[in-house]
Amino acid sequence: MRAVLLLLFNFFSLSSPFIIRSFVPSNAKCNSTVAVSCFAELFGMISEVCQQREISFRCVHYTFLDECFEARVGKCDAGSVARVGAIGYKQALSSCHSSKKQKAEGTLPILGAPAQSFPSPVQLISALGYLQTQCSLSRSKNCSSDHVHNIMAQCEEQMKPLAGYPQYDRHRLLRIKMDTSKKLLMYDETDKERECLVVRSTLSEMYSLHHANCYHSLVTRCLCERLRFDVQCGINCDQLEPTSPDQDTLAWDEWKEARLVHGNGSNFKQFAATLSTLFALFSLALLL
Repeated sequence: MRAVLLLLFNFFSLSSPFIIRSFVPSNAKCNSTVAVSCFAELFGMISEVCQQREISFRCVHYTFLDECFEARVGKCDAGSVARVGAIGYKQALSSCHSSKKQKAEGTLPILGAPAQSFPSPVQLISALGYLQTQCSLSRSKNCSSDHVHNIMAQCEEQMKPLAGYPQYDRHRLLRIKMDTSKKLLMYDETDKERECLVVRSTLSEMYSLHHANCYHSLVTRCLCERLRFDVQCGINCDQLEPTSPDQDTLAWDEWKEARLVHGNGSNFKQFAATLSTLFALFSLALLL
């Protein structure tokens, strides 16, 4: 198995910041305990784990692991990554069972959950290695290439089977709305502050679609850069790329600074409703 792992990843250099390495020197530090925590945190944010369904890894998952390893773990060889990944998965699955038991306490007895077979070490490393090659473009911060244009088009196509045609059609309409705002901002007569509020609101809707359906995590950021909303509206487009799978919502501080947050909590829903009301009142005031 060790030979297979080395064969799979002998093209990754030691100087690379990525977590999958073909060779690690003997004096390199690899904190296995923290590495397990990185995987456990990641799997804890993936709904398929508790549902015991096949996991569909995406670039945002890889980015989370890569940054967690770079900041907290150190340099680990491929075999160690596979081993701690399996342990982290088991910890996340155990947390799922504990949560289910707490919710059902005092009702019906809990039946033992069916055993979940975690991917083999070679399968896990192969999946992470594939992500490493596919997602490195996102780390390069390059939005101008034709390859990125194809990625953005593929994201829209992926909405057809995953979210149904209503979401695909909605995304197309939102894109038209964004293109319209870009053209309007070219005219001196346009109220730029008001139009940029529309841009921020539309970006929030598009981000939710991208985060739920796109393989790559750079789509919203690159859309923002390509339409030059960083220049026209002062938006920091770099803030529109998630580094964690639970950053499923794009919020704004006073409709100025972007924040990626976990949007399922009641506090955030109340906050979002307040922002929506303020935006409606502001728009109404401009019309009067």
